[in-house]
Amino acid sequence: MSTGTSKGVLLGTLLLGLAACEDFGAFDLGGTGQNHALSNAQLGGGVIKLMPPPGFCVDKRSLQRSFAIMARCDTLGGQLTTEAPLAVITATTVEVEDAARISTSGFENASETVLQRSDDGTLALVQVKGTPPGADMRDTYWRGAARVGNLVLGLTAYEGANSTELDQGAPNLLKQILERTQEQSIVAAVSPQDNSATQPPKQARGGFLAGLFE
Repeated sequence: MSTGTSKGVLLGTLLLGLAACEDFGAFDLGGTGQNHALSNAQLGGGVIKLMPPPGFCVDKRSLQRSFAIMARCDTLGGQLTTEAPLAVITATTVEVEDAARISTSGFENASETVLQRSDDGTLALVQVKGTPPGADMRDTYWRGAARVGNLVLGLTAYEGANSTELDQGAPNLLKQILERTQEQSIVAAVSPQDNSATQPPKQARGGFLAGLFE
């Protein structure tokens, strides 16, 4: 196997590593009546400025150095909107040492079945069937990964158990995040910023997705 192919498979498998970083257990995302919506967030020590798609916001309670949750702004106490799909999108960053092309090659594991793939040279996308992080989430969801500076940005889009809106809409939604984030991100290494919001959140009680899909 050539070096180029090996790197492609490695970064395709990296999608699985990004997925493993997702942790919803610490967050109570609904029903508080408080405004937890942010228009953007710094990830990767300030290297990436995460920009949600229109109608979505970052949940400030979810922020960690390399992880954030995005949801429709009104579900986080922000401005009411009905134009954006009712979905939850996670963002995770990991460091890579070279500029190998990200590919969906090798994206298989025992717990998820790949339904379709899309490699456009910028964003690697797969639709999979697996076990979502919440009981009220659909078991078919989308994963994507792309380079942003010297980091890989991993995205996963989930929707409600009775919805199929993201079957067609998720690729465009994740591409919007990538394009908006790339435009605003710092591509050179920078010193970590003092952002208290990026500290690990306190453990919250109750249903972590209560109200998000209602």
